[in-house]
Amino acid sequence: MSTRAEAKRRPNIAVSGLTAAGKTTHARLLAHAFGYQYVSATEILLDLLGIESDTGRAWFDHQERIRKARAVGDVDAELDRRLIKLATEEDGLVLDSWAIPWTCHAPMIRLWFESDVMSRTWKCFVSQGESPEHDLDSCLRIIEEKDVSTRELFLRDHRFDLFRDRDVFDAILDNTHLIRRPTRRAADTGITAFEPVVTAVAKALIHDLQDQLASVTLDWTNDQKRCLVHVRRIRGDE
Repeated sequence: MSTRAEAKRRPNIAVSGLTAAGKTTHARLLAHAFGYQYVSATEILLDLLGIESDTGRAWFDHQERIRKARAVGDVDAELDRRLIKLATEEDGLVLDSWAIPWTCHAPMIRLWFESDVMSRTWKCFVSQGESPEHDLDSCLRIIEEKDVSTRELFLRDHRFDLFRDRDVFDAILDNTHLIRRPTRRAADTGITAFEPVVTAVAKALIHDLQDQLASVTLDWTNDQKRCLVHVRRIRGDE
């Protein structure tokens, strides 16, 4: 009799990237596109810490509290345990998580979103809505502090470098050039351009159809084509 793992038909997808790289937005869009369940590591973390906050506001409003709690180690250990359990026992998930691509060895599609610090600062600024509390300089500081503290945490607990180690990823997609100014309109334009790229790459990886990506990209703009940094062949990347 087949086990649940053997019967798994919908590979999980893990989406990772630095602060404000577009993980949450495009993880949600992927989940909707494939009929998958969206899983937010931030939501689980906030629940563990007893913080009631919108996930989009948590790092603005509670960054120092979160950073201090995670420095102890117990909270992140429980977060890792819950995420790994989900990724191992369930299928049809899109996991919005910084660390799961490295910490969980279960089969899954691993996507990394690359985005330079300026574009991420603009996205951070725009994410505040029509009445931003933080200016661009403040958003830059928030991003850099979160990136550095998370990198140090993962180096300490897992021995991988968030800034450099990319070998675990099946695809690296760069959306840096898709947002051209810090406005809602520019951000929405970038999201609209990036969504079909992410969806097409995830679909190709799930079905091992990477060779067909070239034909798919014929209908893409040059900016969309530039997003494809690396796509691995699942059955060997010769």
